[in-house]
Amino acid sequence: MGERAYDRTVRLIGVALAALVFLFLIAPLVVLVVSSFSPSGSMAFPPSGFSLRWYAEVLGSPDWQVSFRLSGLLVLLVVPTTVVIGTLAAYGLTQGSFPGRKLLTGLALSPLMVPEIIIALGLLYYFHGVGLINSLPGLWLAHSLVALPFVVRAVTVSAAQLDPVLERAATSLGAGRARVFCTVTLPLLRPGILAGAILAAVTSLGEVAVTALVAGANTTTVPLRIFSAVQYQLDPSMAAVSTLLMAASVVVMVVADRFARISEAL
Repeated sequence: MGERAYDRTVRLIGVALAALVFLFLIAPLVVLVVSSFSPSGSMAFPPSGFSLRWYAEVLGSPDWQVSFRLSGLLVLLVVPTTVVIGTLAAYGLTQGSFPGRKLLTGLALSPLMVPEIIIALGLLYYFHGVGLINSLPGLWLAHSLVALPFVVRAVTVSAAQLDPVLERAATSLGAGRARVFCTVTLPLLRPGILAGAILAAVTSLGEVAVTALVAGANTTTVPLRIFSAVQYQLDPSMAAVSTLLMAASVVVMVVADRFARISEAL
């Protein structure tokens, strides 16, 4: 076998393996989406027909509406909180030089390295002592803790690419540190900030482990309601809700990448 034929064979094998991996990753999502349009009362793939019955049932259900509103409110609270704290932390840890910087960096990213069930148990004991179980502030703080490392990581990528000459030039022209940060630094960090915001929103929307231990009957989010429902019955309404969440996430990410090129910060 010649060298060119060998290289072509290796490339074909690589493409085939990549296609198999991609198929393995995307197949469950395809099955879920297609099953959500089933007219029958049970999950079936392929479905026996096409129907929007389960979407109408979910969107018209008072229980699901409450959960959608709660999950949406949590996203509106978690994203600004984590973006502000995460941006300042990432910028300080990347551009600063002070004792303990590596330790603080590890601490900021530590929730990524600890199993979520451990974090959930810790929050359960702590929130029980301060009365935050089954409360909106408790879920807000819990989701922010889990989502914060994603924001720090995304903004760190953009902060590491900052050109200090630009900030020094603005300072030499008479701009104060606050003005330089707002008018020069933040625009340069925009891809990382938007990427972090999207990751925080997706993390909050999909959080189950922590939510299950700190939420209650009055604070049931969409993922927690799905988790609770599938333990007793598995009908296409679960697939419909999941499809709606996936569609919202994909639309937001595509639009954000179109205008801010957030893929550079991921």
